[in-house]
Amino acid sequence: MKKIYLLFVLAFLNLAYGYTQEKLWEVNLKETLYEVGWIMQSNDGLIIASGAKGLLAMDNTSGVIKWHNEELKGIDKNSFLTIDGLPLFYIEYTPLAGKTRGMIINSSTGDVVYDTKDDGYRIKNFTLLPDNGIILFELTKDSERYLMSFSLKTWKKLWVTPLGESSGFIKSLVSGKSFIDHGPYFTKENNLILGIKNEIFAINGSNGGVMWDHETDKKIKALVYSANNNSLYLGIKKSKKLTVLNPTDGTDITPGKLKLRGTLIDVRPDEANNLILVETEGFNIIDPSTNEFKWKKSFKIEYLDEVIPHEKGLIAIGKDEKDGTISLVDGEGKKIWSSKVKGYAYYVTPTDKGVMYVSTERSNILDYEKGKDVWDRDVKFKSIPAVTYDEKESKVILFENKKGYKFDLASGKIDLFAEDIVLENVKRKTPLLAEYVKDAGYLLYTGQHISLLSPSGEVKHTKYYEPASSLKGLIGLAEVGLAVAGVDLDISGALENIDQLSALSNGVVQRSQDQTDGTTTESMVAGLYVGDGQNMTPVFEITKQRYSNSKNVKNHKFIVTKIKSDTAPTKHSIYMINKTSGAIDKQIDLLDKTPNYVIDEIDNVIFINEKNHLISSYKF
Repeated sequence: MKKIYLLFVLAFLNLAYGYTQEKLWEVNLKETLYEVGWIMQSNDGLIIASGAKGLLAMDNTSGVIKWHNEELKGIDKNSFLTIDGLPLFYIEYTPLAGKTRGMIINSSTGDVVYDTKDDGYRIKNFTLLPDNGIILFELTKDSERYLMSFSLKTWKKLWVTPLGESSGFIKSLVSGKSFIDHGPYFTKENNLILGIKNEIFAINGSNGGVMWDHETDKKIKALVYSANNNSLYLGIKKSKKLTVLNPTDGTDITPGKLKLRGTLIDVRPDEANNLILVETEGFNIIDPSTNEFKWKKSFKIEYLDEVIPHEKGLIAIGKDEKDGTISLVDGEGKKIWSSKVKGYAYYVTPTDKGVMYVSTERSNILDYEKGKDVWDRDVKFKSIPAVTYDEKESKVILFENKKGYKFDLASGKIDLFAEDIVLENVKRKTPLLAEYVKDAGYLLYTGQHISLLSPSGEVKHTKYYEPASSLKGLIGLAEVGLAVAGVDLDISGALENIDQLSALSNGVVQRSQDQTDGTTTESMVAGLYVGDGQNMTPVFEITKQRYSNSKNVKNHKFIVTKIKSDTAPTKHSIYMINKTSGAIDKQIDLLDKTPNYVIDEIDNVIFINEKNHLISSYKF
């Protein structure tokens, strides 16, 4: 689940200094709401405003109030949660007298489709399952966990079932964080199986009744359901046993020969519908027809951490802080080749030409035939490189530590096209992201920085804008992610680049969550229809673009900055910066250093909460 809006709190707007704005509409909500605490944009484009006199929705094209719920006063914006692909959002309301209530609201009409008033639940997360016609909501009440099935057809609660107590966990849980660690899996009987910490629950998909539950001594490390043989595979942390359960009743059906020599790391399916069992002492293949190992001996490598199935074989990866190993193994468990990797390989992925790896010491591609280096020289990244894809040249662009590389995924060739590049206020550990700008080059940016590097390696523009206030949590650092994995290494950079590398290496150029380039086309994500056959009437249709609000849009990047002057007081502004030229095309001057606005990339407008009661819309 992802939050798909931009939100800040804006106090004042002053159009000056030669920058023009086309105001589309302006509505004063002083009388209606008295004070507007925040504004959001719903998935269907409406502007949701919360104030002292209730909650309302405004038409984003005209500013006309579509509905107003006077009861829902002073809603906490941190509880606002849009439900991906649907005209629904969740908020929590705390009345002066009474308990906090959670509500799911139809943004188009303002109708409350679910209210926890009588039940006292709070919604923490959800899983949208359109193929099953439901949304699974994760609920909490005091220290208890619950699961609710919500119909996409009727928009009503189907059932709620308790999932046990979690002492000390629920109180610290924030919205958006799932308490489900494994699953949910749907069995052949359309029942649900899920794992939470050290418990497994099997739930009747029709009425929500718990059919059986299973508690383990330690935390569940792996839980995999195989539809081929209708079996559930269970691995426990630091355990030397893999258990096979009957998903119908939870009985143990583990064959006697299925024993581990080390401790379990992972169980995962491959493309041939077998199961790969990875343990500290090696890995093997489980035949789902017999629930026994296919190989007489498991394949072993030191520091085994991961196994990736591929058409060329099974890629086994051993990771250590100083040295590692990458091996290619055939379907019979025999080694094709093994190659030592210097340093900790924090990124490994198969490509057309071989296995690409990026470690703390070196980076290269190992060919599938002999495991030899494809690149004629190693590339050493001191931090995770910024990554984008040049659509014209069909090459991956990597930028790190003042150097730019062009990497051909098809041939495996890598070229250094930019060297000794100096960007304003950018250091080695600055977590840069990259974006391809058509016919211009490669945008390198952070929350407060923007630079453009030409395809020939020339810096076209570079600028750092001082933040108006402290910026926290905007970009995930790699060292944080590695620390979670128990690795103590000095690696910095944006974790988003690892995901981008993985996608590009697997042939995915345009990703669904990437809203920054100009190649995206509008596409249907979800819809609800009534009728039969060819006579289907749409109730609603939500497009991918509509609910993707970002401060990094097709041609511009929006940055909030502090502007100091020797002759005038310090002021704060929103800059609309042209990605190609670096010019400030438009500027909104502010009095509040924590500005608050919403960008609608579909209609190219900015919605502003001004003076806590004046809502305005400006064309950009």
